[in-house]
Amino acid sequence: MKVQNNKAVTMIELLVVMAILAILSTIAAGVYSNEVIKSRYAKARAEIRTLEIAITQYEVDTGQFPPSGSGATVSPNSLNTTGIAQGSGYLRVALMSSMNNNPDEPLSRRWKGPYLDWDYNQFGVFDGRRLTELEGTTVQPGQISFLDPFGMPYIYINSKDYETRGGTRIPANMPSLSTNPYFNPSTFQIISMGADNETGSAPNRGLDPDDVSNFFSPEN
Repeated sequence: MKVQNNKAVTMIELLVVMAILAILSTIAAGVYSNEVIKSRYAKARAEIRTLEIAITQYEVDTGQFPPSGSGATVSPNSLNTTGIAQGSGYLRVALMSSMNNNPDEPLSRRWKGPYLDWDYNQFGVFDGRRLTELEGTTVQPGQISFLDPFGMPYIYINSKDYETRGGTRIPANMPSLSTNPYFNPSTFQIISMGADNETGSAPNRGLDPDDVSNFFSPEN
């Protein structure tokens, strides 16, 4: 009599295999998510460096750093600290089209821009909405900021505005070689709020563990 060897998969074995696949999928998704976040932090650091270079060249040509914040006007005569939102709208105008928003006839003859290229999809307003989402909506040039890889505007503050615009101060527990209480006391500060799109209020803006800036960037 010939004995047959049946190797049918039992329900328990099938459930075990499915559980293993689910665990592996969860691990793979977590690893992928972490790598995506790491790549965005690397991009933020690179973009901040690109902005630093462009701002420095702008300062060399024009003799001043771009205005802080964002607003509904591009006229330098009306730039003041009241009613100006955070962001990098005026920085974008200054670097890419001169402060009168006319690169063909710039406000200053010393302006030699545009000083950098930027992906159109990475321009947006204070709440992170991209220009591509605002078609048909009236948006003033000074309200359009550079967006970071996490989808929110870079915060830019000229050093002359630290007191009024809330520049980031050096914490008391950190050594300082300057009597000036602010990071980058004579230049400017650029801040990305990181993956959680949040940061501390002044004077601690940019010091959260997941923030990225041109003055203090913890490893992420």
